[in-house]
Amino acid sequence: MNERNDTMKRWSQALSSLIMIMLLVFIAAGCQSSNSTDSSKTNKTASKTVHSGKVEIDMKNMAFSPKVVYVTEGTKVTWKNKDAAPHNVVSNSGAFKSKELSEGKTFSYTFNKKGTYKYKCTYHAGMDGTVIVTDKKQAMTMETMSSTEKADSKGKTAPLGTGTSGEPKQADGIRLLPYKMVNGYKVFHLNAKQVWWEVKPGKKVKAWAYNGTVPGPEIKVNQGDKVKIIVKNDLSEGTTVHWHGLDVPFKQDGTGGVSQPDIKPGETWTYTFTVNASPGTYAYHSHPMKDMLKQEQMGLFGAFIVEPKGTGWKQVHPGYQKEYTVLVNDSPQFGYTINGRSYPAAPVLPAKVGDKILVHLINIGSMVHPMHLHGMHFQEISQDGVPLPSPVTMDTIATAPGTTYDISFNANQVGKWLFHCHITDHVVDSNGDMSGMITTFDVKNKLAMNEVGNLKVTSFFSLRTAVLGM
Repeated sequence: MNERNDTMKRWSQALSSLIMIMLLVFIAAGCQSSNSTDSSKTNKTASKTVHSGKVEIDMKNMAFSPKVVYVTEGTKVTWKNKDAAPHNVVSNSGAFKSKELSEGKTFSYTFNKKGTYKYKCTYHAGMDGTVIVTDKKQAMTMETMSSTEKADSKGKTAPLGTGTSGEPKQADGIRLLPYKMVNGYKVFHLNAKQVWWEVKPGKKVKAWAYNGTVPGPEIKVNQGDKVKIIVKNDLSEGTTVHWHGLDVPFKQDGTGGVSQPDIKPGETWTYTFTVNASPGTYAYHSHPMKDMLKQEQMGLFGAFIVEPKGTGWKQVHPGYQKEYTVLVNDSPQFGYTINGRSYPAAPVLPAKVGDKILVHLINIGSMVHPMHLHGMHFQEISQDGVPLPSPVTMDTIATAPGTTYDISFNANQVGKWLFHCHITDHVVDSNGDMSGMITTFDVKNKLAMNEVGNLKVTSFFSLRTAVLGM
């Protein structure tokens, strides 16, 4: 009898073990299915709905749902565990950290400061999420853009912006706006329209652009020039153009609802003034009665450069071998960019050892960007078009929104020297890779050996002339 009982007990234990193994296999299969489903969700574009006040994020199927949320400052975010397994919520930056949350338990945190907050569950690898905090103005802009994109999808969008025919592309990637002389005036044409814009390979977004490019083509004039700038509006709403930093007559200021009515869709407006500003860096951008923030963040801005009188339209600034324009920008539409591009698509700026380089630097965004140069120091020589009493030597300059600078340096070292914003969030993507507000000065020897080998010379004298400049 006891032997029979022992046998039955062993069979019962074996059956229990088998059931337990089958249960574990079922759970593992369920986890794999959940992870697969979560991966597909991750590849979808996050909703741009911006929450205010409060929002809930569920923890279910070993994932945060939604994975990415947009909130305004002061919003309370609550995480609720809907899984049988315990989870926690831990900020990557240390901003917040929950205790272990069993099924049905919650954790809340109020976000009072703008920024991108990445977090994870430390119990389960790959279970992570992001909260993006904006101010209320930016939130309104993002919502407006979302509705605008829906409306635009029903209409026509121009092909990928590449610049209007006839606009030469400069080494800094910016087009140069041509002009015609008419009765003593330099006459320029700007056309505001919607285009597709490629921020970097694989990332194409809708943009509102002047002449099909972001930034718009550079307007380059000499001090004392008389100009007429004819602006055509092919957008779906009214717009204007403000000449940022240039002292012009009131009726030419381009402030919608103040100095002029908005230019209605399909209409044109002509701005006429004499450029009395000192040589330096200025800008132009939309300034309508309504939605100025949205229009700028969609791409309606450009550089306006004033050269010394008599310099000539295509000549490099006197005393310099290279002259570049660098516009830094931040917007929900493009992200962090230099001259409309995100690294590694941002333009590489070539130079040779010994070159003296002038950079027209413009912050056309909404944030401060400390721009840092590797390998060499530079001098700030002008701000907002006004020369400084004495140049200031530095390697990082804190650029403020709407402010322009002229900086100068000697290219004295061979190398690919980065010039970038020194706020890490602005130069690194979600995977930790370099991205965003980064460009490079590529400094080479005056005549590399391979260049000597490629010279087509017919005599020793021509070779000596090429190498020594004699």
